Amino acid sequence: MDLKKFEEAKQAQEEYKQEKKRIIDENLELPGLVDVDKRYKYTTKLLKGISFFEGVHIHMLNQENVETPKNRPIIFANTHRFKPDFEKISQKTNHPSFVVASDFINSYKTISGWYFNTRPTIFVDPYSEEDKAYTYQMMVRYLKAGLDGMIFPEAVWNLEPEKLLLDTFYGTVRAALETNAVIVCTAIERYGKKGRNYVINRNGYFDPSEILKKYTNLPFSIIQKNWMKEDWLAIVDECNVILRDTLATLLMEIWINHSEEYGLEKRADIKEDYWEKYIEKTIKEWKGYKLQDNIEQRFQNKKELEYYQVQQDFANLRRKLHKDNLFLFASEDRYQKYLITIDELEGKRLRKVMMK
Repeated sequence: MDLKKFEEAKQAQEEYKQEKKRIIDENLELPGLVDVDKRYKYTTKLLKGISFFEGVHIHMLNQENVETPKNRPIIFANTHRFKPDFEKISQKTNHPSFVVASDFINSYKTISGWYFNTRPTIFVDPYSEEDKAYTYQMMVRYLKAGLDGMIFPEAVWNLEPEKLLLDTFYGTVRAALETNAVIVCTAIERYGKKGRNYVINRNGYFDPSEILKKYTNLPFSIIQKNWMKEDWLAIVDECNVILRDTLATLLMEIWINHSEEYGLEKRADIKEDYWEKYIEKTIKEWKGYKLQDNIEQRFQNKKELEYYQVQQDFANLRRKLHKDNLFLFASEDRYQKYLITIDELEGKRLRKVMMK
């Protein structure tokens, strides 16, 4: 994105944030509710047509349509793994909904931005605590108005090699408790060399109000106002653990179910630069997106920050690779191989010194 368009997008984002604030503060009419059903049907047909011409196949594992209690809003909470997951999951919800998205700048005046604008979209500025608060209030208002919602509780793509799921923000379960909504969890994965096979898994719904009943008979709105923070936070925390565990289970079910179809590789057969290339390829799917954004915008906790510090320390050691620290990074066989290489390099340096 050139500087002129970036500045224009930043200005548009600030205007959008101020308008959102005004809607909440002055209790104005929510945007996008007129003809929301018609627009959802139209864009869903369009997306299905695009998928067909691209040779994309979407497979459902377990349930495509989940029966939920009548007259209660639904929050579709999804795993977040790559750029097209939003569009693919949207085709399989069969419900019009608002969506919470975080990248106003990079979607400004793009095809993705156009698609966001075909439905009620709440853009959140992940670097503004005030805007996060107004985004939450907007979510609650839409749900209370009877419109279902779609959200990605991890907030960013999960690009971690050792985490099945990132930590999830509390807004999803808190909004469900406040509006008496149920949560339909959905996991997605894609396979194939060209990434044209998608598998979506959902199975039943989660009702946070059942957890609330374990603690009190009072409505959540009263609890928030009158209880000590630690008391109602325990309810939210328990709901959030269930949400994260459910999403992780659904994703693992996809992996297990499709492991034979798409094949398993031995760890020894995986190239050492596989993950770096995977990250690079995934990041390129979203023009303007940066790995630093991914790290900064996710849910952070003390243990995770300590972990990243250790990773950074190891990265610094790698840059200063020497036979005295090589054992930290390699298996015994590779250690011997690299040790010989280092000795050869040191020998060459020594010969150069002697020649001088």
